[in-house]
Amino acid sequence: MGIDDGVGCVTRAKANAQRRLARLLRGRKEPHGLAITDETVLKGVEVNDSGIVELWIKPTRNHCPCCINDLIELRSDIKKQKGVLACHIEIVGVLQAERWTAAINE
Repeated sequence: MGIDDGVGCVTRAKANAQRRLARLLRGRKEPHGLAITDETVLKGVEVNDSGIVELWIKPTRNHCPCCINDLIELRSDIKKQKGVLACHIEIVGVLQAERWTAAINE
């Protein structure tokens, strides 16, 4: 099903999920105008072979309700993509990041 190059195997599901995720993120801005793909915001992305997406994000403003709402919407939009089994957004670099993460992923 996947392409085996001796180093690892990329499944078709993973490749499709990665393409759809890239398309979704490419044109998206966070609520304060910065591209979501800016390296100060998007700290990491991982898509596993079964289509589970993990994002590590540092919000631009601490405890901003519109940032939390936007990330909840982003997670929902990602989960709707064909080939994406699940999505988890981990918040990093802000106070009480674990509370942000819990609120976004509930």
